Amino acid sequence: MSPVFSQIAWPLGCTRVNKAAGFIAYGGASGARAVENLRLIMGELQVATVRAQVGLSMFTDFENFSVFKPVSVQESAVNSMLDQVIAWGGALRTLREKQAQSAE
Repeated sequence: MSPVFSQIAWPLGCTRVNKAAGFIAYGGASGARAVENLRLIMGELQVATVRAQVGLSMFTDFENFSVFKPVSVQESAVNSMLDQVIAWGGALRTLREKQAQSAE
């Protein structure tokens, strides 16, 4: 895990517990290995990750490996991932509300 992510993720504490997360990654293999690692970390932080993810390829979604120009299929991938995050987030809302009531 990158130091930047560590500095952001760990101090957030309970504000992220029982929430949903989706991933957008990029790289030579569409960021698949990075997301694989992040799924484990997010599970440990009690964040539910959705199955759908957006994998951007440096070869097809970036012009000259530097200018972001995603192929059209990425729009449906983003929509699918966001649909899952919204659904899971809504389902987890009940759990968060119950925990907030018991903490009072």
